[in-house]
Amino acid sequence: MRIAKLSLLGGGLALALAMASVAPAFANGGDFFEELQAHWGAPKPDAGSPYFGFVRDQRGKFISGATVTATIKPGGSSISMQTNILGHFILPGFAKHIDAKSVVVSCTKQGFKEASQVRRQFMDRPLKPVEVQCILAPLTANNVKPS
Repeated sequence: MRIAKLSLLGGGLALALAMASVAPAFANGGDFFEELQAHWGAPKPDAGSPYFGFVRDQRGKFISGATVTATIKPGGSSISMQTNILGHFILPGFAKHIDAKSVVVSCTKQGFKEASQVRRQFMDRPLKPVEVQCILAPLTANNVKPS
């Protein structure tokens, strides 16, 4: 019994040391900023805020192939793209003079409706990127709007 306890303690210590050597993970999209620069290169002088995030269902499962659209309101231009296999998207920004607050982001996929959205802007980062997390709910007979 004593050997088993020592073995378990040693295993726990080894696990703790292994975890300490892993690079930190950023829950706030910290890796996104390096990915953005690698994807598009150095920001252009007139570049506006890019939009990034995930589309998930109400259980947290990623939704691939969802369409994410950013539209300048009122009545302005829009850009769209589909999420990747992990439900992730990155949309380039509009021009620098476009205020991110005047841009509406919508997330759609056939068989789903947008249930909620969380949005935040990183004012301390270059280009002031906007993170958007969309939650989609499956359409059912109870939540389908009549045509």
